[in-house]
Amino acid sequence: MRYRKAVVLFLVLALAVTWFATPAGAVKEEKAKKINVNKILKDMTLEEKVGQMMMVGFYGSEPTEEIRRLLTDAHAGNVILFSYSDNVQTPQQTARLTNGLQEIAMDTRLKLPLLISTDQEGGVVARMTMGATELPGNMALGAGRDPAGSREAAKLTAEELRAVGINMNLAPVLDVNVNPDNPVIGVRSYGEDPGLVADLGAEAIRGYQNNGVIATAKHFPGHGDTDVDSHLGLPVIDKSRGELEKVELVPFQRAVDEGIDAIMTAHIHVPALDDTPDLPATLSKPILTGLLRKEMGYEGLIITDAMTMAGVADYFGGVPQAALKAVDAGADLILLTPAMTADEQIEVADTITEAVRSGEISEQRINQSVRRILRVKAKYGLFRERQVDVDRVPERVGTPEHLEKARELANRSITLVKNDHHLLPLKMDEEKKLGIISQFSLRDRVEKYHANTEEMHVRPVNPSDAVIEEAVEMAKGQDILLVGTYSASLYPQQSKLVRALEELDKPMVVVAFRNPYDIKDFPGAEAYVTAYGFRSVSLEAAVDTLFGTHPPAGKLPVTIPGLYDYGHGLTYGE
Repeated sequence: MRYRKAVVLFLVLALAVTWFATPAGAVKEEKAKKINVNKILKDMTLEEKVGQMMMVGFYGSEPTEEIRRLLTDAHAGNVILFSYSDNVQTPQQTARLTNGLQEIAMDTRLKLPLLISTDQEGGVVARMTMGATELPGNMALGAGRDPAGSREAAKLTAEELRAVGINMNLAPVLDVNVNPDNPVIGVRSYGEDPGLVADLGAEAIRGYQNNGVIATAKHFPGHGDTDVDSHLGLPVIDKSRGELEKVELVPFQRAVDEGIDAIMTAHIHVPALDDTPDLPATLSKPILTGLLRKEMGYEGLIITDAMTMAGVADYFGGVPQAALKAVDAGADLILLTPAMTADEQIEVADTITEAVRSGEISEQRINQSVRRILRVKAKYGLFRERQVDVDRVPERVGTPEHLEKARELANRSITLVKNDHHLLPLKMDEEKKLGIISQFSLRDRVEKYHANTEEMHVRPVNPSDAVIEEAVEMAKGQDILLVGTYSASLYPQQSKLVRALEELDKPMVVVAFRNPYDIKDFPGAEAYVTAYGFRSVSLEAAVDTLFGTHPPAGKLPVTIPGLYDYGHGLTYGE
């Protein structure tokens, strides 16, 4: 009897060891084996196959007739959620919405689960903010030089996304921001060093994918050296192939080697990779199939950036024809947005379907993409785990533990760039007046340190001359000035405001709440701090650092041309 009990105990322990020693990826792969992807594919109509390649958008905080049409009539297999379209309001509302979307998909003939995606990059780009954990963005993590922190940020993001039914994150951004005039990437990048971007990006990929969320590296082959916003036009990167391999392609090759499950294309023209005039990478077969698939060895999903963006929609006959060209180039998922009506999105699917029927694109090419999509859905257990527990969302989203981790990451990111006359940390007598002039309100956070405070909240990003005059008049009555900027290097009137305040010759601290390059337009600033973001967690960390609760610990992840090198960063007393 004792022997039999000992054997049973041994077997139980052995099974437990095997279970805990099995990597998360292996568990997912085991789940994937039980779904016969080829059998599903064989049973699909052409319309259902093309529908699986559509990622569609809609307006509404709950399932609408439009999204129902897209999922049932057009067989769309994937949905993207935005906050501007009211899809994402609160965590529990989002959970109810995703449950409803999956229920609609369950009522279709094949009952295939949906990929439900959003852009939860952290920092300035985050769709789920109310009630969720606001995290510092990539450049803040780059300033903290903390790979483990990057993984932890992705892990808690994945936990919160899965809690509300979002199984795909369009992150991390792996663009290397080497251009200070970049209007669309900036702080969304980890920095200007390809190695740093690759290291922190690899950790983020692990953080997402080991916790049940498909990671999406973007924007391939690299959007960091542009001075045009691809939402508004077609940027051109005029570099040699060798230069691209040393900078832009480094983080993406690392992502491929790490097993990234999705890569998003960029609507940028790169002549060294494909010299077809005005051809965005999204529509380039040499870039998507030749470079990414064959040369770099990538086998996962290729998803386009939003096909409604001007960088692609204004070329090659509009969205339906551009989408057809993207599929031919090698894209698996066509990303559409609520900017298109349901009818317009259905037209995209119909255009691709007709191209297959006419022989313009082979059905084998479509099968390649659908097989990849189904395999990813199986790998992440989506056939089994379609619904989330709405009642448990408050226990899993915006938790005290997550909020504390976000604060720790933000505190480590604040970078002291300049501190003439040791102006910082601020130590002010009670009677001294502190004037705050900022793009973002700081007064509530500052008053816990200094009550004698007056604030002027400056809007818009390019303030008028009249607003500048009003700010100067307010500042004349203050003893010390605290000025907050928002990518002032891209908005001339902000820089004009700071220079006008400098003429008052008062002690002044400038805090950059987005891109760190602002000081190049007012290099005489007495003290300059970069926070890399305007979310509450970054505002709080910046104010706490200004008053000495936390010493500044960040190092610049970019060069500020002509002034400060990559890696520069002071602490108090230096």
